Amino acid sequence: MDLLEIITSVEGENGKHILKIILNDSVMFILRLILFLIVIYIGKKIIEFLLNKLDAVPQTKLNTGARDFTKSFVKLSLYVVLFLLGLLIFGFNEHSIFTMISAIGLGIGISLKDFLSNLAGGVIILFTKPFNVGEYIEVSGAFGKVCKIEVFSTHIDTLDSKRVIIPNNLMVNSLVVNYDTNEYRKIKLDISVSYECDHLKAIELLENISKTFPGLEHDRKTFINFMEYGASSVNILFIAWSKRDNYYRTRSLLIAHIIKVFNEANIEIPYDKLDVNIKEEPEKEEQN
Repeated sequence: MDLLEIITSVEGENGKHILKIILNDSVMFILRLILFLIVIYIGKKIIEFLLNKLDAVPQTKLNTGARDFTKSFVKLSLYVVLFLLGLLIFGFNEHSIFTMISAIGLGIGISLKDFLSNLAGGVIILFTKPFNVGEYIEVSGAFGKVCKIEVFSTHIDTLDSKRVIIPNNLMVNSLVVNYDTNEYRKIKLDISVSYECDHLKAIELLENISKTFPGLEHDRKTFINFMEYGASSVNILFIAWSKRDNYYRTRSLLIAHIIKVFNEANIEIPYDKLDVNIKEEPEKEEQN
């Protein structure tokens, strides 16, 4: 009896040939593997289709931040479902899968609490909307434009084109300053004038500027008053309104315009000066 006959004649406890059992199991494994690959391929196409549909949603119905968050969440959820479906195809029963999910959930709850808190933070941002994509915010020392809101993190582009990625848990537990929430913003300037100038004239010039300067909202109430005596100047607080979109340009041009008007009216804006006096020492008399 050769080796092949010996292998084919070996029987298990139930009387079935071992080789036949191995072949049947191998065929079943291959069929399950093929079915798994087909399901993965179809599932991936379905996920891509759904994500493309979300991209096609009009901006008026779903803002960019909500769309990015929804895409990220849907993609993660569908891949989890695809993974569980793959386990069923490979012969895992429902009870085993639920047991595994419970064990994984317990492990995640213990070791990945920050991960879950970031997920919860993303959900809070989605529904409370403290900021939207495209708005300028300041949080945890980072200032820039929100470019993406995902499930676990928020992406900010700084003014010098750096990408700052902040976990959503930090976003909801930190002080967030949103510079683009309101349609109008106040331009606040601390203006110093010298003690020797005509102070009432300075106030009159500033009031005229607040009523005529382009970019300021002339129908909104301004605040122009002396606030304190400084060490070398009298300090004026100037507050006027501007539209959010033109805030920084209007503020910059306004500062330059105030300096020009004050110079023409001989209103001095004091600044630190350093006077250097060179004292010549008398030459020493030559000794005889």
